[in-house]
Amino acid sequence: MRRFYAPNVAPGPHSLGADEARHLGQVLRARPGDAVELADGRGAVFPAEVVSIGKREALLHVGVPTCFPSPTPELTLWVAPTKHTDRFEWFLEKACECGVTRIQPIWTARSERRVEKRERWQRTLAEAMKQSRRAWLPELAPAVSLDAALSSLEPAEGEGPWLGLAHCPVPEHPNWVRQSIQSALPQQRDALIAIGPEGDFTSEEIESFGSAGFTPVTFGEHRLRTETAALFAVQAFHILNHP
Repeated sequence: MRRFYAPNVAPGPHSLGADEARHLGQVLRARPGDAVELADGRGAVFPAEVVSIGKREALLHVGVPTCFPSPTPELTLWVAPTKHTDRFEWFLEKACECGVTRIQPIWTARSERRVEKRERWQRTLAEAMKQSRRAWLPELAPAVSLDAALSSLEPAEGEGPWLGLAHCPVPEHPNWVRQSIQSALPQQRDALIAIGPEGDFTSEEIESFGSAGFTPVTFGEHRLRTETAALFAVQAFHILNHP
């Protein structure tokens, strides 16, 4: 059954906006009486029936939702947006499909292009949520500097999230030790993993992560693109916690 994103939906009459109405009528060729689903992105999925479809609006009758709990454990990714935004959008789509909870874009010393396309990125996540039939929309935080992100970390009461830092070997520090992500990730515990830009984190940034309690990790012998490394982290976390 086709699913649509409707963040403000409730049982009863509901109107889909122009973009979703156009997709429903012109792409899917839906007709009055057809059944669809609406997801609010916060765990509720509503059954709905098409009442009418116009060029700018579609009217639905919405039923009582089925509610899904927030997936646990949670994975937060700090990711430096790539120079080419299409690569970052590819990552957003795939990370949503694979179960990421929260994405925090970060600007680092080697970030090449500091352009935040927040509305477009949100649409990419919403489309991926619908396609993958997730009930929860990943949270996309506003982009911040790495210093601001590190400063926002608060001491956790009890056991907080595991903190991981993925970076390449640093020539000037050949003795710095990195664990494999598979051996370092704890099972059934929230995690926060940081992924650097195309030029990687600087030595100073890596030291700042260490001071904040991050565990340095590696994803193997090959050098990965930023978006590939970020997706690798999501998959490693998902496979460990949802075998």
